[in-house]
Amino acid sequence: MISLTLNENQYKAMIHQKGPMLVLSGPGSGKTTVITYRIKNLIEKFGVNPSDILVITFTKAASEEMKERFNDICNFSYNVTFGTFHSYFFRIIRDYYKYNLNDILDDSQKINIIKKIIINNNISFENEEEFIQSIICEISLMKNELINPIFFNSKCIDNNSFNLIFEQYEKVKYEQKKIDFDDMLIQCYNLLKENQIVRKAWSDKYKYILIDEFQDTNRVQYECIKMLANDEKNIFVVGDDDQSIYGFRGSRPEFLHKFYKDFENSKKIILNTNYRSTKQIINLCNKVITENKNRYEKNIIGTDKEYKAPILIRAYDSYEEAKKIVEKIDKLKKDYPLEEIAIIYRTNLQARVIVETLKDYNLEYQLKDKLTSIYDHFIAKDIMAYLKLSINKLDNEAFFRIANKPKRFLNKDMLKEALDICKDETSALEYLYCKVSLKPWQLENVNELLFHIGQIKNKNAYDAIRYIIKIVKYENYLEEYADFKNITTKGLIEILNEVLESAKGYNSIEEYLQHIEIINQEIFKNYKNTNNQKGVVLTTMHSAKGLEFEVVFVIGCVEGIIPHEKSKNHLEIEEERRLFYVALTRAKMLLYISIIENKYENKVLPSRFLNKLINIKR
Repeated sequence: MISLTLNENQYKAMIHQKGPMLVLSGPGSGKTTVITYRIKNLIEKFGVNPSDILVITFTKAASEEMKERFNDICNFSYNVTFGTFHSYFFRIIRDYYKYNLNDILDDSQKINIIKKIIINNNISFENEEEFIQSIICEISLMKNELINPIFFNSKCIDNNSFNLIFEQYEKVKYEQKKIDFDDMLIQCYNLLKENQIVRKAWSDKYKYILIDEFQDTNRVQYECIKMLANDEKNIFVVGDDDQSIYGFRGSRPEFLHKFYKDFENSKKIILNTNYRSTKQIINLCNKVITENKNRYEKNIIGTDKEYKAPILIRAYDSYEEAKKIVEKIDKLKKDYPLEEIAIIYRTNLQARVIVETLKDYNLEYQLKDKLTSIYDHFIAKDIMAYLKLSINKLDNEAFFRIANKPKRFLNKDMLKEALDICKDETSALEYLYCKVSLKPWQLENVNELLFHIGQIKNKNAYDAIRYIIKIVKYENYLEEYADFKNITTKGLIEILNEVLESAKGYNSIEEYLQHIEIINQEIFKNYKNTNNQKGVVLTTMHSAKGLEFEVVFVIGCVEGIIPHEKSKNHLEIEEERRLFYVALTRAKMLLYISIIENKYENKVLPSRFLNKLINIKR
């Protein structure tokens, strides 16, 4: 009776009883159905004790969904264990080391510790939040890859500074008797490796192990699973090497490839029927992913579902791109709920113009990622300070912010004196010029700033910011800042260009500043309302994994964005292609791929991933 709902390969996977099995599951191929029905089959047909079965997923939400799906197909409530890698490994070390939940550092505590270490050691950084997250990510990667710290090469800081931060972070945890989520994995690995009694006890506890999304496994997880599989090696893994997209945290398709070799006599099943997408979408996706060499060969096929061919959208820049997409969505909403329409992008920076355009069209949206407003970046705040000062010389806070950006050799004592005397009643800038004894070159610099402020005031927002960048020489300030911090200017200039782009179309500075205030409030409201399930879904390619939508727009498909400019070598480019593939395969009925001709007024080329997609409508 069960088999009637499954295709031939799903059925073969479902009835597998003993020994290792690798299930290669393409997009929309019903992997959750296979896993849940196999559990049911083990219990009801083969008489396996439910308490002998462990099902591992990568997130708590996925675990709860899997458990719910399993319970829905059963007439009885079976005592099967569902959990994540972290929850499973924590149970092992908790029993041995007597940990409790209070011993685990949460994300905010971890950030505060790293932040304090960085400040105490006078370590330079470009953007505090981004830098701290990069350090945390690299520490996690190093641990998950089982790399000795002395052999780890940091990409965000020099190795000596990285090792200093890592050593002090480990020391703080030791003193506070705390562990983090990565420690759960490392300590479990070391315990299993060194203690045969513990290893035997836990490998005997679960006689059947099923693992979902196995392509996301990192080295420490994979090595632990090899030790925990019992003598019969009843391990059943489901994954898709073509959807391995978390290399930055140690996940690589090679562990899925190694499975077949490390577990002798493994059986392999390919779930190659995509029930999600139309034939036209599937054909296009196949053309993209077959360019990768480091993969299992699969011939993904569809059902009889057919519809329109994927459509290519061409736009001059990101503004025209956003306008075309939002206008299309405004028409599509007659046939599709907004919640069934997704806009997928490579980086969060691309979301700004989409959010603002949706706001202009009064269309609801929901963010799947925390979207930090670009206007909260220090560069944006500096530019805003110039604009505010130009329309209100009494804005002494704005003056103080940019007084020496670029250098005008106005020392802090001089500025503090002016601010203390003027308060908000008179202009500290004009007071400095008239009242304080300035050196000739200082007087000339203040006079020049007053002139610039007057010039800025009479321009539209875009021209005003361009004036600040080029004539006031704020760009030079960023170059000096980058040199002082020993960082590259590339990321800074990209933020600066994004701020400049954001000012297009606003006739006055006041109108632009008001717009920024509204957008910041909108982003904060959307982020705060975590339960918002209404409106067009905005998501990065990474966060889109596991989701599906009737209509998908994949935007900014140009070189430097996808593949990302930071991806250089062959393996990195292959992961970028997998990321693009994941984005495309979210679409069920309609797929739009968008390219722009110009980014920050510079010509850009279509993504190399589009080279062989000859059947895209134009």
